Amino acid sequence: MPREHEVERTAGQRNRPPWEWIAAAVSVTALLVSLGAWLLPDSGGWICDKTEDRFVRCNDVPGEFVGTWTGEETCVGTFLARCVHPKHSLTLKIRRAKLGQQFVESVSELDGKLLCRSSWTLTEVGDGDREVFLRKHHTIDEGESATGEPITCSDGLTATVALTGPDAIRVDTKGTAITDTGLHFNAELSRT
Repeated sequence: MPREHEVERTAGQRNRPPWEWIAAAVSVTALLVSLGAWLLPDSGGWICDKTEDRFVRCNDVPGEFVGTWTGEETCVGTFLARCVHPKHSLTLKIRRAKLGQQFVESVSELDGKLLCRSSWTLTEVGDGDREVFLRKHHTIDEGESATGEPITCSDGLTATVALTGPDAIRVDTKGTAITDTGLHFNAELSRT
């Protein structure tokens, strides 16, 4: 007669140790979580920051763009609009993202003082993965001019970022048809 904690075995059956049930439950759970992350439309944002791999549902940014880039940005004005700061430093932090996600933070500084910090959205990846196209999402922070006047950072900008070498990119920024005052910004940046 079996003891209370023992289960009677029938012909051909065996008792499974508890660790086999735990291992099976963990495996099924991991499979369901992975499948859900792949199937849900906006599920992969968290994974894009944490890996260099390109996942089908969350990553459209070519790996050559990912990283921190710095250099000098030049403003080109017109007779309608003049540049307040014709040359200043620019830093871009580019991360993994999918189309429509914010993936770039830009910081413009002059003599170590903040001019503008902005967030940008990925709108398109060019043929051959050599260019990405951005739209300014919003201004995070605005600084002051050399005279102490508050700076108003431009909204409604678009930018093209192109690979020009293994550790070099070119950034061309301009206004959209509605916001274009004639000011254009160009920068040659290096990976830091």
